[in-house]
Amino acid sequence: MKKLITFGDSWVIGVGAGYQKGQTPTEYKAIAWSNIQSYPKSFRSLISKNYDLENINFSNGGSSNQRQFRKASEYFIKDERIDKDAVVLWGLTSVYRTEYFSTHKSDFVNVFLPDIDNSISKILAVKCFDEAIETDRLFYQIKLFNSFFSNMGIKNYWFNIFNEHKFPGKIDNLLFDGNSLLSCLVNDYNSNNQYHKSIWEDTDRKITRAKDDGIVNPYSLHPTHESHIKITDLFEKEINFKTGEKI
Repeated sequence: MKKLITFGDSWVIGVGAGYQKGQTPTEYKAIAWSNIQSYPKSFRSLISKNYDLENINFSNGGSSNQRQFRKASEYFIKDERIDKDAVVLWGLTSVYRTEYFSTHKSDFVNVFLPDIDNSISKILAVKCFDEAIETDRLFYQIKLFNSFFSNMGIKNYWFNIFNEHKFPGKIDNLLFDGNSLLSCLVNDYNSNNQYHKSIWEDTDRKITRAKDDGIVNPYSLHPTHESHIKITDLFEKEINFKTGEKI
């Protein structure tokens, strides 16, 4: 069976896709992160079902780009998993997230910048973060993985999730002409928009419109199942998943 390998954050894994209109916050919270009620309604699951693909998913709710690059390095390099018949869909999330290794927890910690409940996050946000620098770093990591995938014969595609990142160069396999899924859903391609940091607040014009139009749910601002169907259609117009080639 051919594989669909997915990377990204909550929009990719499908947080909130099980939302139904009229649910109370408590009812929604009970199903938002459910791999039974929400995740099968995500676009990655719908694409996999449409083309009989095995979905190997590394996306997580709240995940940072750094976490996704680490997961990819572990899978493809450490574990030496080279799936030449796979299609890799990689969603790029907010640069206002990162991860660090905690010796106290003996594990990696994924954080938002700043997180008022995390002292290290506050230090990183004030002393060690610049949006433009992080965006440039993201660009060069993308270029590095593009070279890796090309050498391995793996077809891979990137997409912006809810921000149009201002990269210092062109990425040929960045889908939707660089427009984010959020922009495509609200049909608003004006780049003059506040950077959406992906917190549970309508902090910018596009996510506010998505909330008002019912494209995302009103509680956590994640796409509804109907929106995931539209996202599926967007991808199927860009990629022939039978061959893995861009249309």
